[in-house]
Amino acid sequence: MKWRWTGLSLALTAPFFCLAQTPEAAHATPPPAPDPAVSCNAAYAALPYGTILDLLDPDAPTDRRAAALEAYQRLSTMEECPEFAYTLGQLYRHGPDLPGNPLPQDVPRARELIRPMAEAGYLNAFADLAEMEMRHANSRETMKWTQVYLHFMQTVKLEHADADQRQYQRSAYNGNLLARAELIWKWPVPALPRRLVREDLDAYLAGGNGDRIAQRMRERSQGRHLRPSAQEGVPVRMANDPGTCYVRQVDRIGAASAAWIVEVLPSGETGRVVLENFVPNPEVTEVMKQCLLRVRFAPLEGTEPVTFRYPMVMGSNEGASLRRSRRR
Repeated sequence: MKWRWTGLSLALTAPFFCLAQTPEAAHATPPPAPDPAVSCNAAYAALPYGTILDLLDPDAPTDRRAAALEAYQRLSTMEECPEFAYTLGQLYRHGPDLPGNPLPQDVPRARELIRPMAEAGYLNAFADLAEMEMRHANSRETMKWTQVYLHFMQTVKLEHADADQRQYQRSAYNGNLLARAELIWKWPVPALPRRLVREDLDAYLAGGNGDRIAQRMRERSQGRHLRPSAQEGVPVRMANDPGTCYVRQVDRIGAASAAWIVEVLPSGETGRVVLENFVPNPEVTEVMKQCLLRVRFAPLEGTEPVTFRYPMVMGSNEGASLRRSRRR
């Protein structure tokens, strides 16, 4: 049986945006509020290059990791820039399970830091919330965030998808996530009323909240709101077509997901690749990483390296589970 790994590489083809404002005469109407992209990118540009890599790289020098952690803790307070809090939230989410993590696991803190990124239109962050609650057997919250994630996946992400894409998404990671959420849902005693599933989803989407988030997601898919500080919208192009990546050796794992911060050098060569997020464990992501490393990049236009986030999901379009290890 073959297993398909699909990289979500929108960041590779999105245009790079440089935003500026035209000064107005003193007597003109008040200017609009400052564009968050300007302040977020400025804060990111002020960091030493590679700060996010040092934060996540267990092999980075101790002094650089400490400086990177201090920087992200400081920038995580910028409400208009949820990307800094999001990366910090992943450290608190995973704790010692993330190799070399300098922070302890703190789920309440992780919730506070990851949710704003989701509500800013980053769909995968809703799955992060579901996976985190599932890991700690919080049945109702697991189902709530699973349903929210799947709602936006169907109504926004797959809005214009073809039949093959829809089938894969239903059967692979997304189907596996829902199946695991259903399992956790059955654990509490006494049993949770089934009506709560719909009630919790409707309550979250009520009052225009769902419409606002959906609009933000659509704008992101159109290349808006992407910025280097969020590890998106960087001028990186693929130089090859890696195709669909198939693997045959993952022990009893029906689906998995991961995200890396990837460094691309001016020559187009891949530099550091550091793990930011994973399900179910870092060992599985090492197999997934081999698929990522098949990607080749075109030389950059400038002379400075860049970094961007590369998320990937694994699953079977048949919706089955792996039973044993297999040779590649």
